[in-house]
Amino acid sequence: MALDLEAIELIKQLKHRYFRCLDMADHNELATTLTDDVTIDYQGGSYRAQYDNRSDFLEFLAMAFHSQAVAQHTAHHPEIEVAADGKTATGKWYLHDIFWDLKYRVKTSGVALYQDKYVKTDDGWKIAHSGYTRVYELVEKIEEDPPFTARHLQSVGRVLD
Repeated sequence: MALDLEAIELIKQLKHRYFRCLDMADHNELATTLTDDVTIDYQGGSYRAQYDNRSDFLEFLAMAFHSQAVAQHTAHHPEIEVAADGKTATGKWYLHDIFWDLKYRVKTSGVALYQDKYVKTDDGWKIAHSGYTRVYELVEKIEEDPPFTARHLQSVGRVLD
């Protein structure tokens, strides 16, 4: 069976764009990576986020990636399988992330295994389902603010009360 290398590359770009938009709080472009009826199931050691539509999921992200947060998400080792019809695909990704929440004084870091489903639309590939389970998660209390010299979300993230 021949690999659909163009679809695989486009899906890799889609997932990388998802993470860039996530960390930069670019919710308008992030919305373009997801289907309207996207399903989400992110299971961490200290949380679980489940959504069945793009709108609610984006609101959750706006609250999480706020002006007092610092985020870094990278995905590695993609395993992408495109269906024979070329219209759907699945993907597994190895995630490494670090998330500082200066408002709530915690730093979460860890590794997770993503399992996604993709659909090809008239606008290109979109994420139809995204889920992960943690391989490990470390949540640490922040005693004093780290000496960041730059924090992108400080200027673009939602300001919380």
